[in-house]
Amino acid sequence: MSSPLDLSRHARARGGDEETRYRAVAGLDPVQAADRALLLECLADPSWRVRSAVVDRLAALADPFPALAPLADALSAGPTVGARDAAGAALARIGAPAVPVLVERLAAEGSDARQAAASVLGSIADRRAVAPLTARLADRDPNVRAASAEALGKIGGAESAAALRAALASDDSVLRLAAVEGLAALRVCPQGLPYAELVADPALRRPTYRMLGACDDPEALALVAAGVADPARSAREAALAAVGQQRSRRTLEELAPLAEALRAVGARQPAAADACAAALGSEEPFVPVGALTALAWIGAARHARAVLALAEDERHRTLVEEALEGMAQGAELRVALAEALPDLGPLARVTALAALARLGSPAALESLVREASDLDAWVQGEAIAALGRIGDPRAVPPLAGLLADDGPAVAGAAAAALVRIAEASPPARATALAALRARAGSSPSAALYRALGAVGEAADLEPLRAGLRGAAVVQRIAAAGAVATLAQRRLLGPRPLPELVAALSDPAWSVRAAAARAFAEIARARDRAALPDETAATHEALLALEAALGDREPSVRAAAAEALGASGDPAHAGAVAALVADASAPPLVVVAALRALVTLGAPPAGAIARAAAHPDPEVVKEAVLAAAALPGAGGEGILRDAARSPRWDVRRAAARAMGERGDRGLAAEAARLAAEDPDPLVARAFAEAAQALEGR
Repeated sequence: MSSPLDLSRHARARGGDEETRYRAVAGLDPVQAADRALLLECLADPSWRVRSAVVDRLAALADPFPALAPLADALSAGPTVGARDAAGAALARIGAPAVPVLVERLAAEGSDARQAAASVLGSIADRRAVAPLTARLADRDPNVRAASAEALGKIGGAESAAALRAALASDDSVLRLAAVEGLAALRVCPQGLPYAELVADPALRRPTYRMLGACDDPEALALVAAGVADPARSAREAALAAVGQQRSRRTLEELAPLAEALRAVGARQPAAADACAAALGSEEPFVPVGALTALAWIGAARHARAVLALAEDERHRTLVEEALEGMAQGAELRVALAEALPDLGPLARVTALAALARLGSPAALESLVREASDLDAWVQGEAIAALGRIGDPRAVPPLAGLLADDGPAVAGAAAAALVRIAEASPPARATALAALRARAGSSPSAALYRALGAVGEAADLEPLRAGLRGAAVVQRIAAAGAVATLAQRRLLGPRPLPELVAALSDPAWSVRAAAARAFAEIARARDRAALPDETAATHEALLALEAALGDREPSVRAAAAEALGASGDPAHAGAVAALVADASAPPLVVVAALRALVTLGAPPAGAIARAAAHPDPEVVKEAVLAAAALPGAGGEGILRDAARSPRWDVRRAAARAMGERGDRGLAAEAARLAAEDPDPLVARAFAEAAQALEGR
């Protein structure tokens, strides 16, 4: 029975000003039948704000079932457009529970009901709707067919793409348009389509160009290149979006045919470069990327100013540099860059100076060095990075002067730039290495050690050993990291490193962790290069690493376990397994220990089983992967249990482990799980495992 307070609230929801109705609706409880009925009535409120509040209340239902049928009725038969839109919004917010009732409405007598149901199913994007929506592609009403195609484009997946491809054969122009737009939205371009025929249709041209952004067919790439010079601006920008999408998904080598086709278009039609420049300011996705890419290939120095304007946006700066490098490298570009400098923003100015320096301008290089050395300049980091990209050895001395620890961000950028210069050529490397060695004795720093590890030689181990004994924690960390880098580069050899062993007992846990990680890299390098060990030094390091398994800091214990695993010495498996058995060990430590046990070979069954029951899912996934190497029924049982986990990521790990285990007896189980798992990603993983096992 309604209380007077309920009646008062209901009266306020039906009358009064907008604010009164909004507050009353927000206080209604959709669990209560009377309140729910009023909320459904208020879907037709003239105020968008009130209707939004109704949607919020209905979407919050823990059990939305009582509201589904009335909402589906209102979706097509609501008294106003606002009511119908609000009902659709509520169903979309409810999501998966609304799918069955919406699928049922796809067979409704009225075409409006079918169209509305298809649209909301697209918003929910539940794969269960793919089959019924595919059937509606043959609906007697063209609007329903188009809405179904649009919904499939939103849901995605191979089945949706196949249905949309089939719809392209229809003689219904509206359906064909919706199918092309759906494929473009999915970024899917089926092979073997009549691309030229689709582009020739004015109604389909724009979405077809966008669809071709996902196509690898050489014929399609030629059509995209021609589209850049299309007379219609909308078609040109769609073609440029396709170029941008191609640039984002493929390498420059793979795109060589597209680059060649665009150069040919630019040679035949000089106005194509002007059209690309005009599109640089577009807010459409991928269009600016495509325009920059096309200008880089066509080459048109007269547009350098327009290209540089995009350098202020960090998303485009790399492509701006690429476009400038692709333009005619001569007097015309130098003049255009110089003329543009006074009007450029700070980041675009750095980009222009870098381009001029690459063209051989000493003045530009000097200006860039000044920008890089100005501690008050907020573009300092960009200028430093630009010097590194240029690769000019003349920038080495000023960059080396920025390696001090008193400006960590600047020092790190300078170190990265020096490494990049060293990679440019042997003379540049010699110059950079000489500068680093000169400073190592007089002005050591963390950034210097990192750079020395990246470009140094075996002889440069000595200053790093000194760094491990240094007073500054940050320098000891960097020195340990540099030793690890030298190991990765196979430059250490079997030399003993007592300073690194001592670092495992450093007062700073971050140094201890860095030292343990360095030992892991040394062990891996010795394994790859089959280097001889110094038995005594190795034994001392392994003992220190085993002691570090009891460190109070989890990161140190994890790094020590990793290093012992990399050592390949099974004598330490027991100590590592104890970490898995330790109920107080953080997940980070347990995961590292599990990986180490697998690396050491034949992980203990009890340790893996305990980890598989761990409360942390990351530990469970690692245990499942470790069980792939566990022989017998124990390992198989862990995998079967994990395949029934309520967590999708654990089930996916089980699928991967089944495939890696290589037991053909699990092939039928993997195939069954592939057919039954409700998660498409997991089902695919089980299918791949079944295929791999059956192929053995």
